Amino acid sequence: MRRRRFFCRLTAALLATILVGALRLSSQQRAAPPLLAALPFTNGVVGDDRAALNPLASGVPELLLIELARNPDVRVVEPARVRRVLTAQKLDAQPRIDDEAASRVGRILGAQWVIRGTFTSDGRGAVRLASNVVNAGTGQIEHSESAEGKLANLAELVGQLAEHLGRDMHLAELSREGRRSRELTQKASYETTLAFARAIEARDAGRVQQAIALLEQLLTESPGYEPAQSELTRLHSSKAR
Repeated sequence: MRRRRFFCRLTAALLATILVGALRLSSQQRAAPPLLAALPFTNGVVGDDRAALNPLASGVPELLLIELARNPDVRVVEPARVRRVLTAQKLDAQPRIDDEAASRVGRILGAQWVIRGTFTSDGRGAVRLASNVVNAGTGQIEHSESAEGKLANLAELVGQLAEHLGRDMHLAELSREGRRSRELTQKASYETTLAFARAIEARDAGRVQQAIALLEQLLTESPGYEPAQSELTRLHSSKAR
């Protein structure tokens, strides 16, 4: 009888330990910030500017992730992981990725949200950035935002789009340092922003050495441009490994 009571107590203690561990793990999982991925944007420009603006297909989502990643309420997927999944799913050559494909990519990456979008220009110096945030679990669009204005203010428009998406996703307010970094990036000239986009386009195409050269040239002209500094450091670190 005593032995039976002992084993009953031991079993109950083990079950309680397992339950507490499971609850703790569940709590930790709930506390983890959601994971966000961004796909290449679709070039919707018609006319002579189409080729010149094509680097924005890589540059705009990169800059959006940089801005959103300033917020501790969200984590972002490394673009290299996104590219590998797009290649494996034979989506890398697609001119446009629909919501179903975006959802599939997100599930493979373990992301809760996937940003996809387009950019267009009227050929007279104006540009429009439009984005959709797809819920990877349901395949449905949860948030849609856009920003439009002069092409000369491209960096500011990307920042506005990031701010709109952050509010839609109920992300916390940025810290003072985060706001200052965002403001500095938004003040970048069109030439600086497009030069960064060209470097990201080269990186995404596997031309890493060209990307490094473009970033180094950019930083000689705009030495305080944070996105270029961070990406150049990351590329050098990747080459060293």
